[in-house]
Amino acid sequence: MQVAYTFDAGPNAVLIARDRKTAALLLQKLLYYFPPQDKDLSSYLVGDKSILTDAGLHSIEDVEALPAPPEIKIHDQKFKGDVSYFICSRLGAGPKVVTDESQVLLNSITGLPNGV
Repeated sequence: MQVAYTFDAGPNAVLIARDRKTAALLLQKLLYYFPPQDKDLSSYLVGDKSILTDAGLHSIEDVEALPAPPEIKIHDQKFKGDVSYFICSRLGAGPKVVTDESQVLLNSITGLPNGV
């Protein structure tokens, strides 16, 4: 499985999978290592929750039953509660040229945000 990663301006890792199948496998591995602290799986995953179905995860019991990834050497090494939540989303269409001045976010003369 190949996944790209980067970090945002803070401590958050951004992981990018090439397709939905890879994203589902990645989510399984992440949830194996970083299971939620409580039993509420739906609040642990924010955004596109349909990925849970693709990963075969419908309840916390499914997460607890995940097999250890084949590359793992120590099978009981889990970090329950170390991750606050996961955000699952898709890449958008990318930048767009906005010609309607009422819709732009930056002042085209000053470069500052509108309303400043």
